[in-house]
Amino acid sequence: MELVVKAAVICVVVALTAVLLQRDTPEMSLLLVLAAIAAVMTFALGFYHDLREMALTLLAETGLDGTLFLPILKIIAISLISRLGGDVCKDSGQSALTSLVDMAGTVCALLAAQPLLYRALEILVDLGGYA
Repeated sequence: MELVVKAAVICVVVALTAVLLQRDTPEMSLLLVLAAIAAVMTFALGFYHDLREMALTLLAETGLDGTLFLPILKIIAISLISRLGGDVCKDSGQSALTSLVDMAGTVCALLAAQPLLYRALEILVDLGGYA
């Protein structure tokens, strides 16, 4: 809860300041937004250990194979990063870069999902008896 409050306050203050700076110095506005992103991400990384412990506990409790659980976490991280990067590009008026970041995120998510796709294919082959 504390992280959300800090993030909200920082983002609202930065957004209002960025709007004021946008008229005269759009470059400074973008740099201010990037600095806010870095600050909030630094706060969020402070919870990495807690999130890792939760993921390991879930993995142990469910009995899932780690090779099937890890890709899900990777895909979530890839989607968060690509969305954030795309939004920054969109805010700076670079729609082509936004599309490029979205495409790169999609490709990376598909690559991260390979173990899941191969496992699903194995299950289908086992169920159907296809070679």
